[in-house]
Amino acid sequence: MSKLLTVLLVFLMITPTLAAQDLVHWQDLLDAETTRSFERIQVGTDSLQFADLWLPDGEGPHPVVILIHGGCWQSIYPGVALTNPMADALARDGFAVWNVEYRRLGDDGGAYPGTFLDVAQSADFLREIAEINHLNLDLVIASGHSAGGHLATWLASRKNISPESPLYKSNPLQIHQSISLAGINNLEEYARYGSAPCGEKTVEKLVDYLNRESPFLDTSPAELLPFSASHVEISAAFDSPVPPFFGRNFVRQVQNSGGNASLILQPEAGHYEMTAPWTHEWNQVLDLFRQSIIPIPE
Repeated sequence: MSKLLTVLLVFLMITPTLAAQDLVHWQDLLDAETTRSFERIQVGTDSLQFADLWLPDGEGPHPVVILIHGGCWQSIYPGVALTNPMADALARDGFAVWNVEYRRLGDDGGAYPGTFLDVAQSADFLREIAEINHLNLDLVIASGHSAGGHLATWLASRKNISPESPLYKSNPLQIHQSISLAGINNLEEYARYGSAPCGEKTVEKLVDYLNRESPFLDTSPAELLPFSASHVEISAAFDSPVPPFFGRNFVRQVQNSGGNASLILQPEAGHYEMTAPWTHEWNQVLDLFRQSIIPIPE
């Protein structure tokens, strides 16, 4: 048994009441106040093909965070509003934030390939607005929460997609680091986990499982290894929708493929603490973003 898993099991046994504490809920994120303004920019013809640009103070060039919200890839949940508190906090800390919306299950054109193409199109669109907004595309971090963590990691790995795939692009925007917050980065593993967290056959619907051979090959980061971006996975001990073994397993896969990946376990958190700027878990996440822009000594 791994040291991480042993520590987690001991922690769960000696703190039986902690799981019942008042954990952050997604409604708390919607209710949170933000202090900065943003510009909504249309990147496609559909009303859901847009992203919100949050700019920091100063002239730049600004390091860029591509930020992707979760919600089980389903339109029944809120969209970019879920990540507005993160975008606001990152912009106040000096990052330009590209908070991405995309078509989801339940939207016309959502699921495969539309969901993936929307996220890819938004990422590549940064090239069109970089100069006027003083964006540093030599330092791009892709980050997302839950289903958005999957899509952020997918952005970092999509250069490995086969040219035969509808999702292939010859020159995708380079991602230098992926920071996945409770990300669902092995879709096949998550599909086997069961229907409770995201609903019946949600992953299968996302990847068009019944109509495609090998539907995970161009959609699941676990099938697109190795990738060159450094990867950090943040998992929470009391995360019911995405238990921490998903993060542990994916980090091991990246490392075994020769990639650079690390896992951070937040021992007192649930699914949303890591995205809420008023928590100490968020301060840990923010430190990761700060460290990503510190130059490496030659």
